[in-house]
Amino acid sequence: MLGAALVATTVVFLFLRPVVEAEQRWQALRARGILRIGIDPGVRPFSFYGPDGWQGMDADVAREVARRLGLQVEAVPVGYDGFYDALIAGHADVAMSALVADPARTADFRYSRPYFDAGLRAVALAPLRLDRPDDLRGRCVVAALGSEADRAARWLERRTPGMTRRMVADEPDALTEIRIGSCEVAMVGSQAAMQVGCAPIAGQDDAPMVRCLHLRPVEYVIAIPRADGRLAAELDRVLAEMAADGTLARIARQWLITDTIDTTDTSDTLDTSDTLN
Repeated sequence: MLGAALVATTVVFLFLRPVVEAEQRWQALRARGILRIGIDPGVRPFSFYGPDGWQGMDADVAREVARRLGLQVEAVPVGYDGFYDALIAGHADVAMSALVADPARTADFRYSRPYFDAGLRAVALAPLRLDRPDDLRGRCVVAALGSEADRAARWLERRTPGMTRRMVADEPDALTEIRIGSCEVAMVGSQAAMQVGCAPIAGQDDAPMVRCLHLRPVEYVIAIPRADGRLAAELDRVLAEMAADGTLARIARQWLITDTIDTTDTSDTLDTSDTLN
């Protein structure tokens, strides 16, 4: 009987200890009042140094997250390759700068919910079904020659019956093609897709009459030491709030929408008879 009670007590202790330690670390961070963020200062327009210090989309997201947590931000420049070393050494509390989760590191680190998707989109400006790649059957799909979207379009063309692939010079031309009705779907990167109303991340609301299919997600997240479960939960809570109230979309559009797509001139469609893989 005593042995069973001892085992039960030990199990409870082992279960609660990480929770208690995570809470203690969170309270210590709150008492300090500063969230130290390991950054790569060379990733424009997400993270860079300007006249006012750390700037970019990630900087604005970080400051708003910290504000909602009642904290100030301290940027700790470490470079992309130094993120995890900085967290292990305790030089930073979290790390972010166009950071993509690494599944090989989940034993030692946590990742926040994504706050931006930098991957490929299939975009339509008509009320057609565009929920999965199979919906490209029988559609005209346009992409910029030589781009990642071009390679993805070639791959899909070989696997999607009835899909017709067209090539243009660049992403603005691809968007012009669907604006004027020369093609039904444009395959473009996230920044170009945002210019016609696609949301910065899947699950947010796109503009009316815009269909945006996230084809190849490249989700940016915040890295947190595994021991900081309470901090990770708080970050996820605030990022969810910012997604729901439109703050993430507003910050993304402020930094990433820079050009106006010309819809008056038609683009020249390029020859697609080549055999590139």
